[in-house]
Amino acid sequence: MPLYLYENKETGEVLEVLQGMNDTHEYQGEDNSEKGLWRRVYVNPNMSTDTKLDPFSESSFRASTVGKNDTYGQLFERSAEASEMRASKNGGKDPVKEKYYEEYKKKTNGKLHPEEQKDKFKKAVEKANKAGINVEL
Repeated sequence: MPLYLYENKETGEVLEVLQGMNDTHEYQGEDNSEKGLWRRVYVNPNMSTDTKLDPFSESSFRASTVGKNDTYGQLFERSAEASEMRASKNGGKDPVKEKYYEEYKKKTNGKLHPEEQKDKFKKAVEKANKAGINVEL
């Protein structure tokens, strides 16, 4: 028999009540004298199906997105999370991202990827700030 939560409207007290699934889900106190004082509290179930994502597997990433109807931005966030997981397991560098950057350099005759350019610029600004040079943009 599952537990159901009921909250007292006046005191805010929350009780767990054991009821059958086919029972009427109403609670009126232990002796049924508190009619209308208790309301049922609905909570989201705590279940997750894709918690074991393998960040190195394309098929695992693809399977974690099936049926989610994620937006384009949410897919990018999910991809960034996988990248962070790979980086944490490899000493701070994501091997998939590094490989992609190397392939980009080969295709563009040695040019840095725009993200690499941003990172390089940020490091230069931080270095200048440490040297006492204030860089304003």
